[in-house]
Amino acid sequence: MTIDELKSKVKENLKIADNEKDLIISDVIQEVMNYCNLAELPEALEPFIRKKTKGIIDYESENGTSSVFDVKSIKEGDTSITYNVDDKTSKDTIYGLSDRDKKTLTQFRRLRR
Repeated sequence: MTIDELKSKVKENLKIADNEKDLIISDVIQEVMNYCNLAELPEALEPFIRKKTKGIIDYESENGTSSVFDVKSIKEGDTSITYNVDDKTSKDTIYGLSDRDKKTLTQFRRLRR
């Protein structure tokens, strides 16, 4: 399946009419292709790419493009602020591939030639 076909299918399934989210979809597709060492993606990866794209779109609509984290603790003497950051809310996990994502993609991964 070509990148354009996959992008169209993701947009259709997420009911995205315009080209506003094309960059996000392309970034997710490229990230998956790089991790899996694939030149073309199988159709079976469409649900993964759709869910990952939906997660990014939802995150950006809720928080914007900046990171927003809950404060876990504040210490006043010598000023220390600890943020409640876990695997589900870190920016790297949302925009990149988490360990859970990599585990899902392992079955599609190929060795480099």
